[in-house]
Amino acid sequence: MTGSMNSSRPIDTWVGLLLCWLLAMWARLRAKLGGPWLPPLRATTPPGEEPIPKPRRVLAIKFYGLGNIAMLLPVLQELRDHLGEDAEIDFLTLNGNRTLLEASGLTTNVLGVDLDSPLQFVSGLAGALASARARNYDVIVDFEQFIKISAIFSYLTGARERIGFNTDGQNRAWLYTTRVVYTDSEHMSGIFRRVLRPLGVPVRPRQVPMHLGADAEREIDQLLAAEGVAEEAFPVIGVHVGSGPNFYRVPLKRWPLENFAELCDALVDRYGARIVLTGQGEDERRLVEQVKQQMRHPCVDTCDRLSVRTLLALMKRCHLVVANDTSVMHLAALMRTPTVAFFGPTAPIHYGPNNPEDLVFYLDQYCSPCLTNYNLKISRCLDPVCIRRIGVDQVLAGIDERFLGSSATHRSALRRVGADDTAEAVA
Repeated sequence: MTGSMNSSRPIDTWVGLLLCWLLAMWARLRAKLGGPWLPPLRATTPPGEEPIPKPRRVLAIKFYGLGNIAMLLPVLQELRDHLGEDAEIDFLTLNGNRTLLEASGLTTNVLGVDLDSPLQFVSGLAGALASARARNYDVIVDFEQFIKISAIFSYLTGARERIGFNTDGQNRAWLYTTRVVYTDSEHMSGIFRRVLRPLGVPVRPRQVPMHLGADAEREIDQLLAAEGVAEEAFPVIGVHVGSGPNFYRVPLKRWPLENFAELCDALVDRYGARIVLTGQGEDERRLVEQVKQQMRHPCVDTCDRLSVRTLLALMKRCHLVVANDTSVMHLAALMRTPTVAFFGPTAPIHYGPNNPEDLVFYLDQYCSPCLTNYNLKISRCLDPVCIRRIGVDQVLAGIDERFLGSSATHRSALRRVGADDTAEAVA
């Protein structure tokens, strides 16, 4: 997938720009001939006297990645609450995100596409477009921050109302009927909420009940029991050493592997922790093996052994999760599991775990953040000191003070993890 993502970026940037321009010119010609109205090419779209009429059928769009979908679920919950259970909310995304959306119970249909190759992606989009046109949506809500293919898709659905971000420097908003100014001034979940403001959706954040299914929790219980982790073991700590697909010459978002190994051993020595390593795919298998080789104590290796549902069940079972800025961190936050997270080239104000108990390490260097939605998340940094300089002793001290020390401020929150049935409604 990494190669496909890297090759698709310049295609989306330049071919997408040309297609956006051509379609915008065509849309304006149609408008002059009596077709659907479109705002002037470079105009903003201030709110009218009334919000857009409440739609009955909505298509939401967000392709990449799983962490973004996790941050979007509370926003979809607010949309569902506003529209009512009779409304239909479909979602266009990558197939890898399908399970998480379906487990939320918030979507009517999920239109999935694959990114194994550009040709397969285009073919999947063509099929999804045929389905979307047949559905005759009232409103398209595009949550993509900078890619152009979603704006093009929105226009080609034929929906009369199309809402999306007008991100500075990306020239992607010409095809929307309502353009929402993108701003990096708040957490990404709040930025996503901006797209719903033209629909008059009130902000009423609440936890999303995830429908994991009894089988997923049972599978995790059996896996941990087989690895010698007793049901009463405390603390069980999930550790994700990967940083997702790496699109750069060096892994910018990854805390050093030797630091993870040292931290895991210290957590076992100090608190008797049971360490559970997570990962998926060939690259993260290699990383997990390297950490295991550097550790003095045994751990539970779940790399390539979990589905999205069982990974969510593991996040629920863990008392604490330690991770880089990845989808696993967001899944832990979604399950309300206290999280220790490392940030460097991205800023926690935008992408941090959004629960009050969480502990974030971020040095706030003057060169950070260098991965933003204004620059298509393309960085040429070769020396990510922003994340490498976070020390193991600093992290241990923070965990002791906040979570595991005898007088830790949030130790009771760890004890409650896994016992709170509000985190899941079993399907």
